[in-house]
Amino acid sequence: MREDRLVTAEITGGILPPATYSLLPDALDSLWSALRFRPIGRPQWQWFERYLTGPSADRFVAEYLDRTGPLDLPVVLPEAVHHLRLHWTALEADR
Repeated sequence: MREDRLVTAEITGGILPPATYSLLPDALDSLWSALRFRPIGRPQWQWFERYLTGPSADRFVAEYLDRTGPLDLPVVLPEAVHHLRLHWTALEADR
């Protein structure tokens, strides 16, 4: 699935500063790249791997964003809890 909407992704605490992407799969790739080697627990790591890189990840996340709105998930690391945030980005003309 290729979305033609802009999407903003970030992981708080300086892990992944807010960035806007023209394609949802690019945002998911960036989120996964920022998380994949972090010391997070196995269940959380598996969940992120599945929903950021799985066969239908972009479709699943796009449907979630359309249905529920912005995504805000905790990322539990030894030093602190950070947040993975993802949302559609309004274009200037839409504001």
